[in-house]
Amino acid sequence: MFDPINIEDTQTNINWQFTPLFPKPVSISFVEEECCNMLKEQADSIHWVYDAPNSGSINSGVSANRYVLNQNNHLKEYLLEFCSSGLKILGYDNEIQISTSWFTLTCENGMSREHKHTNSWYSAVLYFDDYDDTSSVISFSEQLQQIHVEPSINNYMNSCAFKVHPAKGMLLMFPSETMHQVAHGLNSNERRSLAFNMMPKGETGSSDSTFSY
Repeated sequence: MFDPINIEDTQTNINWQFTPLFPKPVSISFVEEECCNMLKEQADSIHWVYDAPNSGSINSGVSANRYVLNQNNHLKEYLLEFCSSGLKILGYDNEIQISTSWFTLTCENGMSREHKHTNSWYSAVLYFDDYDDTSSVISFSEQLQQIHVEPSINNYMNSCAFKVHPAKGMLLMFPSETMHQVAHGLNSNERRSLAFNMMPKGETGSSDSTFSY
């Protein structure tokens, strides 16, 4: 049982209890400067694949290597420990592992299509570079209600979209099935970031759905 949120309608003095069901938390924290410096140095020397076929991306690139964190075990272990702390606050004490990891690049007027990450449990984006107001935001979205009524006031209990502006050192972590995209931006400077997927490690599930990753 979860504690509801109590809100009173000040015009009618009617008190309501609201319980947000089935949340998809977007978790935000900031990594150390050394982590950003290591990623910048690595991203300076990688091979980019631009506007990959069937990706739906425009003026964008990804690293040809989809396991970039395997090249730096110290950094990989740091990010594993970092993300584990956030997942523990969410109630998950299990060990995790990073499955895939890659650099992303958004050039001027670039964007990515709306998508989710399959074959993974939680995903993360780490902004290690320098950004400004022209840098593309990342936008999270949820399927609209069957009957959509535009709210007069947007809040956490009626919203279907959420935008985050990149900032150096920021790490975003979210359930992998969450729909998201890189929105159009002016991007006077190239916008680079690191993306990676995570899976549980060891035995998960229960009864006939138990599996060891």
